[in-house]
Amino acid sequence: MKTHISTLIIAALLGATSAFAHSDAIKPEFVDMLLKPYFKVQASLAGDDLATAKKNASTFHDMLGHGPSQKEAPSLETLSVEAQKIINASDIKAARSAFHAISKDLGEIVEHVGTSGKSDVVKMSCPMAFDGKGGEWLQNSNDLANPYYGSMMFKCGSVIEQLATASAEHRHDNDQHEKANDSDQHSEHGNNK
Repeated sequence: MKTHISTLIIAALLGATSAFAHSDAIKPEFVDMLLKPYFKVQASLAGDDLATAKKNASTFHDMLGHGPSQKEAPSLETLSVEAQKIINASDIKAARSAFHAISKDLGEIVEHVGTSGKSDVVKMSCPMAFDGKGGEWLQNSNDLANPYYGSMMFKCGSVIEQLATASAEHRHDNDQHEKANDSDQHSEHGNNK
């Protein structure tokens, strides 16, 4: 009996280890590379913009080629397949379904690998998504924008947890970038007079 229980425990530990084998191959800097286009796909779907979601999914798919091989990190294969589904989606419902699969896997990668602190990563959830089964996704702020319902229920959902926080250095860089963009926009408005 003890041998049987020991065997079960060892098998469970090996299964858990292989499920997250990507942790050694995937580095935080690579996670950052994936998050940038991922956040753009999320925003596009929240804005009911399938064409832009497809374009950003293509960028996400391309970024997958800049990291470890799928042999080194098998979890990247699912991300690749689902990104391709968004690129080929004939309607926004299909894109949202594929995005849900990407969100689940990328969320696990962020939780196990982490990021290099370039942006906030917040896990969100909508209990009504996918016929009441619920759906989670990642955002780079707490300002909820539901990618599964878009304008129909833009603010439906809640914050689950903060998975990563932008470092003070990157937060300062992002603030400077936003101020520069604001100045450019104000200049453009001034030229329109």
